[in-house]
Amino acid sequence: MKYRLIATDMDGTLLQPDDTISTATLKAIEKAREKGVVFTLSTGRPVQGVKKYIDLLGLDCPVITYNGAVVVHSGTGDILFSQDMDKEDARRVYNLAREKGVMFILWSKNRLYASELGEKSAFYEQITSTKANLLTDFDSLLERGITKFLWYDEPEILDEYIEQLKHSHLKDTTFIKSRAYFMEFFSAQTSKAVALAKLGEYYGISQQEIIAIGDQTNDLSMIEYAGLGVAMGNGVDKVKNAADYVTASNTEDGVAKVIEKFVL
Repeated sequence: MKYRLIATDMDGTLLQPDDTISTATLKAIEKAREKGVVFTLSTGRPVQGVKKYIDLLGLDCPVITYNGAVVVHSGTGDILFSQDMDKEDARRVYNLAREKGVMFILWSKNRLYASELGEKSAFYEQITSTKANLLTDFDSLLERGITKFLWYDEPEILDEYIEQLKHSHLKDTTFIKSRAYFMEFFSAQTSKAVALAKLGEYYGISQQEIIAIGDQTNDLSMIEYAGLGVAMGNGVDKVKNAADYVTASNTEDGVAKVIEKFVL
């Protein structure tokens, strides 16, 4: 099979623990693109949170952001696809967060809001390159449209919440962990797989000609969708079990090894 599009997650996949891209991976990506392969990013971050990587890689293509809720062209800024959360579900997620006392963050029209400003919000600001606003008027944001919620807590606490949320009657919302201590909520009408299908349509590339690479459960949909779904060696078991191939970890140039094996 000749693969024509590679979509890779960022945190725990493309990126090293210090948020850099290794030299070996950069070289592999460059060689793949020289062969005409489209290389793009598929992340839970907003576009401003990946801009430095877009610039580093010289990308001029649509990128998947907000876990698939927004597909934006890295060169023009044009929105190819966007899907806000169901308003009733967004209010339920907000009320549940308040009830449980969990620190949360939400995105509305590409602006960032936090339930409290402190160490956690500062860390999230750093990884997204976006300044957080203190949330003071949830109702007005709800009317504008909420792209996604993020709960920030200890991993074992979030695991407990996942079980509880299965009975919370969210009718049109997906909730998944994107990092050990991040749980994200977004419209069930979208996912990284839905966004990847949009990219395929945009380029006229079939499902079987796509490689998707990731490590966490928010990557599961695109790994199952792609012609070649790849899990990182450092990925969670659920992702590894669903993948067609398991590569090395992010600290061992796992993405570069996929490109070398299946593209170069």
